[in-house]
Amino acid sequence: MINLILASSSIYRREILSKHYSDFECISPDIDETPLENENPISLAKRLSNSKAKRVSKDFPDHFVIGSDQVASFEGTILGKPGSYKKALDNFKLFRGKSVFFHAGGSITNKSLGIDKEGLETTEIKFKDYSDEDMTNYLDSLDTFNTTAGVKSESMLFLPLVDEIIADDEYAIMGLPMNWILDQLSEFS
Repeated sequence: MINLILASSSIYRREILSKHYSDFECISPDIDETPLENENPISLAKRLSNSKAKRVSKDFPDHFVIGSDQVASFEGTILGKPGSYKKALDNFKLFRGKSVFFHAGGSITNKSLGIDKEGLETTEIKFKDYSDEDMTNYLDSLDTFNTTAGVKSESMLFLPLVDEIIADDEYAIMGLPMNWILDQLSEFS
């Protein structure tokens, strides 16, 4: 058995990891997630996931520390968490008939063993040219606006907005590249 830490306070990522590992800790890495000037979405996702793992591994050098972060991009622009209904509505007015890309960075660090790995999974969501009614039904159903770009893919009211989800990893849309993590940890389990 390996000592495992998820460097995250996300309940969604905790749920995903608990489907595969029963014994792990979650520790919030408390890092600045502000994009650097001219930083692209993929670089940002990788940097943040790596920073989270490294931050927590300083205090737990004998553990396998998983860092992850998700960055959405729409027409080359980085999208954060909308934080409010109005900002989420503004996003979804723009998404009609277009694609949004979700880049889930992953990092695994074990300082004692000299392990420092990083990976990335990208999910593309192709949106329908959905109706105002379908859009507001979805947004009205949300209890929070703290998900990347306002997307909560597990919501049943989200599906009528979607034409297609293109992904190699079904969990990456929730910010944890689980297939990559399982592959990396398989040699240590």
